[in-house]
Amino acid sequence: MHFEEIYNRLFKPVLAYIRSRINQEHAAEEIASLTWQKVYEHQQQFDATRGLAEQWIFTIARNEVNKYYRFWQLKRFFSLTEQEEKWTADDKTPFEQLAISEQNKLLVAALTQLSSKERDLIALKFYSGLNNRQIAAMTGLSESNVGTILNRALQKLRGRLEAL
Repeated sequence: MHFEEIYNRLFKPVLAYIRSRINQEHAAEEIASLTWQKVYEHQQQFDATRGLAEQWIFTIARNEVNKYYRFWQLKRFFSLTEQEEKWTADDKTPFEQLAISEQNKLLVAALTQLSSKERDLIALKFYSGLNNRQIAAMTGLSESNVGTILNRALQKLRGRLEAL
């Protein structure tokens, strides 16, 4: 595994996955940084016979996100201020940014009504670009179970977005 090659290919999908799970730009960037640091430091431990490099890297990213949420309650309790940050593309007009912002708010509202497992699988599938087999290998679920959960979660999302 050549670190530079895999980094260049997967940097954006990994960051998109993390951002989809954490709606704070600085925290997402910090977690992405920690993820790539661990990948770099442990690249010799990667075993291609156990799966693809993508699976291994997204597992590290997923573990870092989960670790962030485990400590989130503690941080939130002791934090004096917590700033909400939104990430939007700089090349959009203010009207386009507003429309995207409104769509994102509706999507985030609908996503928060899903279970943690459903949100995680949706993020792995659509933000990380992993297929059901790769997600199954990462999560310990069967491939058909991943597909079923994703299908039901998407049906819930569609229903909730149509209701909004």
